[in-house]
Amino acid sequence: MREIALDLTTFDNRISLHSYLKETLGFPFYYGGNLDALYDELTSETNDLSVTVTLPREPQGMMAEYLPRLCIVFEDAARENYHLKVQFCQEQ
Repeated sequence: MREIALDLTTFDNRISLHSYLKETLGFPFYYGGNLDALYDELTSETNDLSVTVTLPREPQGMMAEYLPRLCIVFEDAARENYHLKVQFCQEQ
């Protein structure tokens, strides 16, 4: 099983966040960089993948609204794809 740790504590915009997700999760060059594209990539994973997502205690700016939506996408994708396991933790 491939295990990936995502540290989302430092992001303040969607573009850099999705670039990080694309690189870290190994998404293809055509990854759309939005929540729909994230869901599509996560649900199409065919190898066992465990993702640990570290979230900031208090997201700032637009991330305060965006990160909860991103977490829902990860949760929904994990329910849809039995190859995907996701867990969340708060920054220390």
